[in-house]
Amino acid sequence: MLQVLLRRTLFLLLLLGLVQANAQSRLRADGTRIVNASNQEVILKGVGLGGWLLQEGYMLNPNSGGTQGSFKKRLYDQGQTEAQVEAFYQSWRDNFITQADINWIADQGFNCVRIPMHYDLFLTAAQRTARNNVIRNSGNYTNYINSLTTWYNNNQLFVDPNLEGFRTLENCLNWCAARGMYVIVDLHAAPGAQGTDSNISDALVGNDLWNRTIFQDMTVRLWEKIVSRYINNNTVAFWDLINEPNNVPQNQSIHALTNRLINAIRALGDTHLIMVEGNGWGNNYDYLEPYTFTNNSNLVYNAHRYWIAEGDDYIRDGNPNQINRLINLTEFRTRHNVPVWVGETGENSDEWLRQNVDKLNANGIGWAHWTYKRTSSSANAALRRIVGPPYLTDGVSAMSGVLNNIKFANTVVNSGPLAAVDPRRGSSSSCSGNYTSVPATIQAEGYCSMSGIQTETTTDTGGGQNIGYTDAGDWLGFRINVPTAGTYTVEYRVASQSGGGAIRLEQFGGTAVYGTINVPATGGWQTWQTISHTVQLPAGSQEVGIAITAGGFNLNWFRVTGNSTSAPIGQTIWLRGINNLYVSGENGTTAMNCNRPSPGTWEQFTVVDAGAGKIALRSMSKYVSSENGVAAITCSRTTIGDWEKFDWVVNPDGKVSFRGNNGRYISSENGAAAMTCSRTTISGWEAFSYGTGSGARSAAPETDTSAPAAETDGLDIYPNPSSGIFTIRVSKPGTISIITTSGKTILKSEVKDVLPVNKLSSGIYIVRMKTNTRIVTKKIVVE
Repeated sequence: MLQVLLRRTLFLLLLLGLVQANAQSRLRADGTRIVNASNQEVILKGVGLGGWLLQEGYMLNPNSGGTQGSFKKRLYDQGQTEAQVEAFYQSWRDNFITQADINWIADQGFNCVRIPMHYDLFLTAAQRTARNNVIRNSGNYTNYINSLTTWYNNNQLFVDPNLEGFRTLENCLNWCAARGMYVIVDLHAAPGAQGTDSNISDALVGNDLWNRTIFQDMTVRLWEKIVSRYINNNTVAFWDLINEPNNVPQNQSIHALTNRLINAIRALGDTHLIMVEGNGWGNNYDYLEPYTFTNNSNLVYNAHRYWIAEGDDYIRDGNPNQINRLINLTEFRTRHNVPVWVGETGENSDEWLRQNVDKLNANGIGWAHWTYKRTSSSANAALRRIVGPPYLTDGVSAMSGVLNNIKFANTVVNSGPLAAVDPRRGSSSSCSGNYTSVPATIQAEGYCSMSGIQTETTTDTGGGQNIGYTDAGDWLGFRINVPTAGTYTVEYRVASQSGGGAIRLEQFGGTAVYGTINVPATGGWQTWQTISHTVQLPAGSQEVGIAITAGGFNLNWFRVTGNSTSAPIGQTIWLRGINNLYVSGENGTTAMNCNRPSPGTWEQFTVVDAGAGKIALRSMSKYVSSENGVAAITCSRTTIGDWEKFDWVVNPDGKVSFRGNNGRYISSENGAAAMTCSRTTISGWEAFSYGTGSGARSAAPETDTSAPAAETDGLDIYPNPSSGIFTIRVSKPGTISIITTSGKTILKSEVKDVLPVNKLSSGIYIVRMKTNTRIVTKKIVVE
């Protein structure tokens, strides 16, 4: 109990801003593991934000390549000024990644992002102009080198605190901190270009980082400025020093600069993890083993995994320091007792992505999917697709359209890759066990998989346990069986001291979102309240997830029940309980009962639209009230408040139930006592047949021969029961709808006289006729 109180106290402090909300813990190396301050292992599963601060050609148009500089030159050559091109790229950066993008990534269960930076964003506008002059004319390269040398010697590089590189990095850190995510800070395009692959470094001259001292000096100074600014920021997972050196003639050159960078960072007193990237696009570590570095603590080793044949992962590369194959990667980790992390992987088929991530998960290796979003006219391997055309390769004419298309709201999910790399899948997050058929109440602690969740004893009705300690990014998985596709009501039993939170119901893995709902503050961690929303669910055995999008609440159970959108609004109906007796409003003078042998005036209820998908029941000009479940229900209210609003719930057998604002169901009490709205589940006493007026029709099979005769005036169905082929005849033109008992409309048609129906599957259906003056509903049984 003390532990619970301490945690609640901490949460209140977070709310009051006395400690940093969603504060991440500084990560460090512990042998082969990456751990937090509590020595808990942290497996970083994230997304690379490719294309944001550095454009690569294939991301902008699948049929082309090219450097960011080549796109700038195209715009220059088509008459755009320096100011116009810079304004375009400013808008690109402002639109491409925003808090909305980071929120979506967090909502999918990822716990980190890798931000690929271009060094030119840490230049002033005037300094960047000197670089752009080389893009216009390569003959200006020597002048650029001379200018850089002068600026470096005069300490004029990277000193302005308002540089665009700092602004974008700081935005990313703040957005991720708000969602409890880590950031890998990646120098993707290093000064001078770290290889011959010009796209990834926006090279002016390939591999010149290793040829010119000025570029190496700049790289060290840039990292010193970045680290000094964020030395106390625990949202930083680690510093990724130089992305993908490639075709570097000697690994010793990479070692010399990497060792210098590590020493410079440690000289500042920084203790963040540092990631080393080897030659060959970050995979070859000859002369780069941990023991070769002066400061070799808190190092992480990287691999970039693309297009490796599935079976090759288990065939050793002849060079043990070539670690992109899985067996070499794990053996390198063990041999040198260091953590490893896959900084990039992706750009392949869904099947390849899935087996790749499954392997990494099974071996406890974190990874970042490349990339978050890119442009194409059809689905691609990114998690989100920027719809094209237009493409920036089209030049000036495409600029406006491109800036609009890259916005989060205008991109679309690539569901295949997202499902394939789902960070919640793996040995610790796969669902197993039996499926629970709905309608059902499911205990929260009965999850088949979870992340970040703890349980505790509850004092709520029924006892047992609730789940708690919820934070943004936590989730639970459950297995359910949905009898028919359609509309369902999902209720959640929640408690929150004062912060509330938010829940997203989704297909396990996040490939489909069914609905979201806010959790209110209830006034206590064991002060329980039932909230609900209506969702559309597919049929069949399936895994659903409850994703915590904003934490700070407990969950005891959730309930899935059928819901119908076909409540007979405007009709006057009777209600009959399982005892074959009718519900009476008692003229509003006493508590309601279900004990009348026939429906008279007091047993007639008009179904009223109460808004937001709820209904009210009116009799004798008064409304039925749930009395919030604390007393017997009455029909005595003159206006509709929350206690007078009910969900119209259609059960699988066609009978209906009424759920009050308190999340409980009306019970007939079998006619032996006054009716209540206090039941947590639906059984016989909580289900009612209903019919229209004194000439009523039934919404479920009836056995009481004393019931009123079925109404045929205006709506005839024959034969009934049928084999699936029948005829509907109406006395005046109207709209006919055929609705399943789960509320799904499967046919809707305007009818003047006769509507033939063919090949309807077996089951019970509601036929609804609507004219200008009336609504009539009837049951049809298909055998």
